[in-house]
Amino acid sequence: MKKVKPKVLFSKEEIQKRTKELGHEISEYFKKNLQEDDSLIVIGVLKGAYIFTADLVRELDVAAQIEFVRIASYGDNTQSSNVIKAPDLSLPSNIYGKNILLVEDIVDTGQTSAFLKKYIEEQFKPSKLVLVSLLNKPSRREVQIEPDFYGFEIEDKFVIGYGLDFAEKYRELDYLGELEGRLS
Repeated sequence: MKKVKPKVLFSKEEIQKRTKELGHEISEYFKKNLQEDDSLIVIGVLKGAYIFTADLVRELDVAAQIEFVRIASYGDNTQSSNVIKAPDLSLPSNIYGKNILLVEDIVDTGQTSAFLKKYIEEQFKPSKLVLVSLLNKPSRREVQIEPDFYGFEIEDKFVIGYGLDFAEKYRELDYLGELEGRLS
């Protein structure tokens, strides 16, 4: 596969600014719901949300326990396969009944987010379960779900960088870019 130069949608500086804002908004929301000795459980979705999760938790003004789950629905395609692969959903039992922040890279069709929210609700009965996504793409929604917080709303574009990939490439970009044209 040849190296493609994506069109910049959101710069490193725009992402940093919005992540800082989200950290403040989410902290204010959860400060009302956390007990003094309680911590927020942050669950990042691998692999796409790992950079966003790391940057976001550094902007939170509440104590956080950080966990990760691994799930995918894209594979090497530019559209969701609508087949959710969940190789690692193991989470510690000490998150039962707690306030949980689920961190996604993108809410596209909504299939993955809906699956994860249902799984967490059924298995861990959270006090609150809040979804934050770096990107929100409502034009492709197939399941009725909306992030409680999101960084940017985008049109129907295939986005890479800042953790998001195409066939496991481009995650390392420090900006979000649109993958255009032929990919072979």
